[in-house]
Amino acid sequence: MTPVRGRWAAIALLLLGAGARPGGAQAVPNRATAYLTAADVADARAVWVNPAGLGARYEASVHLDLTVRHPGAHGQLEQVTAGFNTRGLSFGYQRDNLPSGVPGHTFRLGVAGGYQRVAGGVAMAAYRGGTKGTGWDIGIRYELAAPVSIAAVVRDLGQPTVRGVRQEVAYIPATTVRAGGDLLAVSLQASLGTAAVRGYVVAARATLPGPLGLGVMGRLDTDGSWRRRGFAVGVSVGRRDHVGVVATAPGDFAHVDAASVYGVSSRVPR
Repeated sequence: MTPVRGRWAAIALLLLGAGARPGGAQAVPNRATAYLTAADVADARAVWVNPAGLGARYEASVHLDLTVRHPGAHGQLEQVTAGFNTRGLSFGYQRDNLPSGVPGHTFRLGVAGGYQRVAGGVAMAAYRGGTKGTGWDIGIRYELAAPVSIAAVVRDLGQPTVRGVRQEVAYIPATTVRAGGDLLAVSLQASLGTAAVRGYVVAARATLPGPLGLGVMGRLDTDGSWRRRGFAVGVSVGRRDHVGVVATAPGDFAHVDAASVYGVSSRVPR
């Protein structure tokens, strides 16, 4: 695909999302979707956020995430995620400890590839644990210029029914602007479905110069009227191999509702 065709493909998919409106209730989202955006992910976590990210960088990576609900004396392990990506072929597993007492299991298989500035990917999700359903995500990512990425994801194709709730198709357009290489990245993202705009995301992350690779991030989630709905803040240490902590809170900052510890290790194959 030529760069011109890639540009038009990306723009077309973004316009498709712009005409959509939000869907109904969702299955338990993966924790990575709480702090990453569709235009700013390119390791094993991309299979949950935007499968095109799996093909945006030629690498092999592994990922582990442990999330605790209501961290503190009464905290409970809520979600465990593990997965890998090797040159665009990815597998992820998510276990959720649900209030019903029946654990939920999500198995996700992703395939992606890239050519010049364009990457595209598809991911299949199989839901188990008190339910049985299969859904599909497709994504695209285009490097518009050296510091700018645009992306779009269509989620829940096939509209699987998960624990009695039918998942409606959602459209996620996003863009990320970088400054100073990886020094600063600012992202904007929208969530659209079948009735109205579901919400928006404004996120920023910075990686400080130095051998430690100290990173900080912040994210604001709003509803379709730009009323704040949630916050996420996090810190990480490392570059190719890094660990991080992310905490999320509702829009009123009343409490920290969940905290995650994650690790990602990446290598460029020979």
